[in-house]
Amino acid sequence: MKKLLAAAVIAAAPFAAMAGTVSDDFTITANVAEKCVILSGPADITVNYDPFDTNPVTASTSVDYDCVKQTTYDITVQGQNGVLTGATYGESLTYNLTTNPASLTGLTDTNGIVAGTPETLTIDVEIPAGQNVSVDTYTETVDVTITY
Repeated sequence: MKKLLAAAVIAAAPFAAMAGTVSDDFTITANVAEKCVILSGPADITVNYDPFDTNPVTASTSVDYDCVKQTTYDITVQGQNGVLTGATYGESLTYNLTTNPASLTGLTDTNGIVAGTPETLTIDVEIPAGQNVSVDTYTETVDVTITY
């Protein structure tokens, strides 16, 4: 029996020398691109304007947005020309826009690099007092654009 076992081990020896392992590796790459999203857009503003009131009419709205960390972006708030146009008579009411945070230069933030957490931009609207206009509905569309 010992001779048979020894013969089996000797016969298997060449095959045992042939056994081995081989390996390779691979790389996983994930590219993260710059991106911004508007989480909630600014609400429309409707105010009552009295041409005889000596105080300006003010209102605010805000936009919530977020960008991927380290995204460089510009955010711009822009009406066509700062004029609300009457639907019936075509008369004009001027208005002014300001933003908070006031880090915007004019109405464009050219230094935006966010930490990847939601940001809020408040947009304040002021319609100066004493504008002599007709009864009408005055409107203009204001765009909020994030370029990244």
